[in-house]
Amino acid sequence: MSEVPLRIDNADSVKWDDTADIVVVGFGGAGAAAAIEARQQGVADVLALDQFAGGGATARSGGIHYAGQTRFQKEGGVDDTVDDMFNFLWAEGVPVRKETLRRFCEECSDNMEWVAGFGVPYSGKAWHDKCALPPNGYYLYYTGNEKHPKFDGVAKPAPRGHRVVADGFGGHVHFAKLSAAAREMGVRVVPHSPVKRLVMDSANNVVGVEVAPIPPSAWPEVERLYKKVAAWEPVSGSRAEKAISANAALEARYSERRLIRARAGVLLSTGGYIYNLDMVQRHRPEIGKAYKAVMRLGSMGCNGSGIRIGEAAGGIAEHMNRVYVGRIISPPESQVRGLLVNAKGQRFINEDVYIGELGEALAQQAAQQLNTWLVLEAKDFWEALRFVFNPGRGMFLPFGLPTLLSILLGGTKRGGSLQALASKCGIDYAGLKKTVDDYSAAARKGAPDPLGKHADYIKPFGDGPFYALNMAIDNMFSFTPSFSLGGLRVDEETGAVLRKDGSTINGLYAAGRAAVGLCTLGYQSGMSIADTVFSGRRAGRSMSAKIVQGKVA
Repeated sequence: MSEVPLRIDNADSVKWDDTADIVVVGFGGAGAAAAIEARQQGVADVLALDQFAGGGATARSGGIHYAGQTRFQKEGGVDDTVDDMFNFLWAEGVPVRKETLRRFCEECSDNMEWVAGFGVPYSGKAWHDKCALPPNGYYLYYTGNEKHPKFDGVAKPAPRGHRVVADGFGGHVHFAKLSAAAREMGVRVVPHSPVKRLVMDSANNVVGVEVAPIPPSAWPEVERLYKKVAAWEPVSGSRAEKAISANAALEARYSERRLIRARAGVLLSTGGYIYNLDMVQRHRPEIGKAYKAVMRLGSMGCNGSGIRIGEAAGGIAEHMNRVYVGRIISPPESQVRGLLVNAKGQRFINEDVYIGELGEALAQQAAQQLNTWLVLEAKDFWEALRFVFNPGRGMFLPFGLPTLLSILLGGTKRGGSLQALASKCGIDYAGLKKTVDDYSAAARKGAPDPLGKHADYIKPFGDGPFYALNMAIDNMFSFTPSFSLGGLRVDEETGAVLRKDGSTINGLYAAGRAAVGLCTLGYQSGMSIADTVFSGRRAGRSMSAKIVQGKVA
């Protein structure tokens, strides 16, 4: 648990080591957006603190920004509307009111232009095939379920994932541009300054923070440990935990505390909790159990500190069991023609759904202690293998290499018949045979798939041989990315942190993954960065308004 807030009579009753109009705790994507917005609103003194050197999950992300009705879509010949974007996201599920989602959809194009104005490069070159990340040279694509048949009649599909123009992942470019802009605008950025608790007065207003700074002499060691938490590096779970423990011990060696006053408010933008193993095991035990295999995305700073600090001050955290779990089976597209089955031989998900929906379904099977397999005909298996050796068209390597390693090292099974395959995989043969027979019979008739699989990927199965790829989330070579989505409940107009009774904690705000956001329930790639901009700017405006109105501590 985080330390309970330091209680004082009033803001003038203690000696402060520093004072700022706004204090941002966590200088990643949301924190940078809030700091910049506050400066643009005329706030004189914005102080941004980070436990490490800044960047957080945003800097390690793919750099995808989800937005509609943008000039980049128009450049790529894509026609999109606010209504279509709204209808799609609402149908997918969001934890916010319709008015808030509508506002996000209406503002998202302007928010993207705002980001682009700081030098973040985008392009309208569109990729229309199914993929997790388009090849280099293509920067606009479908990141979620937009083209899924279940949305027919709900919303016209459009590619809304705007990938930063970069070779591979571009999150570092996005953050670097915003970080540089914030510093140029006069934001005071102070690294290696872990915030331990809030400071609250007798009227329960948040008036500041207590910080335990790390001396510059120890920064190189902190950075060395920080780099050991490599989000996209497989089989690194144990190494990450050792680095996290070592960093905690290092921080404990320094006992100096400093009090920093925040005249208009404190923003918690510290990210999620995926690198707090205790929290993961409490809220999603099946993922916590598989932590050595799961690729937890983010940084060492995604330790739940902001959420816990907010809870200690009376804030309410919600949807804490909401965790993104991803599994990529396409590319190669031939794998989508297979069947995902559990140990009972039953299908449990449509194979061409968005990777986040697929991963969550696999995690739910793991929670029921059911192993999962992707059953392929031999020709589709070998087509997939040929693809990963020669993806062509500049396909991004990290989405071919994991498939290859999973096939070779992840426990792939071969059977000359379904019965032989079932025996090797521990699958109930009767259940598997019924599933394959029913699926094939429907395919021959041209009947729609009951789970909604697109007709382009449906075909009857032959007599064998067959292959089965191990899809379990604890498969060390499954390369299952994951990050937390739940956080502090906030007022949707201001970003102020809410108590259980619905009242706001005066002077305390949250943004990004530290807060319940637009993508907490229905995630599409790119919504995290879109939400950091939306929620960060919202909090920046709200705190700035307090300065203008003279409502400061």
